[in-house]
Amino acid sequence: MTMTRTAILILLVAGLTACAGIRPAPPEVQLSGLEITDLSLSHANFLARLQLYNPNGVSLDIKSLKFTLFLNDVRIADGQSTKPLTLPAEENGEATIRLSSSFFNLFQLTRKLQGQDQIAFNLNGEVKVGGLGILSTTVPIEHEAVSYTHLTLPTTIKPWGWGG
Repeated sequence: MTMTRTAILILLVAGLTACAGIRPAPPEVQLSGLEITDLSLSHANFLARLQLYNPNGVSLDIKSLKFTLFLNDVRIADGQSTKPLTLPAEENGEATIRLSSSFFNLFQLTRKLQGQDQIAFNLNGEVKVGGLGILSTTVPIEHEAVSYTHLTLPTTIKPWGWGG
């Protein structure tokens, strides 16, 4: 009986070790839109829309997305996804990330954007995929591109973040 338990334990440990070594390819990420949702004298909040492509042969159960957005080499905002999503194998999907930025960062950006019609952007971050605990894994993401993306201002600007 002891020999059987030992064999089962060895097989279980070997199986878990093999599963832990399997790491999915990271999804491809593209910034498809950036909208200012709240503006005050101290900060700005954005919603970034991301297009994701899963290059894996199996679906990815994405638990969270965390990113830092750089525009023209200026760190603009940090944020994370608003909800989990499942990205089918070899298919596209969309995610929304809430980002927050200080006006100091935005001021730096406006100085760099003067006279330019292009915005170079870089998304650095991580995607947490998988199940609970040891069954999940975190995959680093980095995407760089040049875009003609424009920022959409809200229809009503709330001074000091107040108003309805």
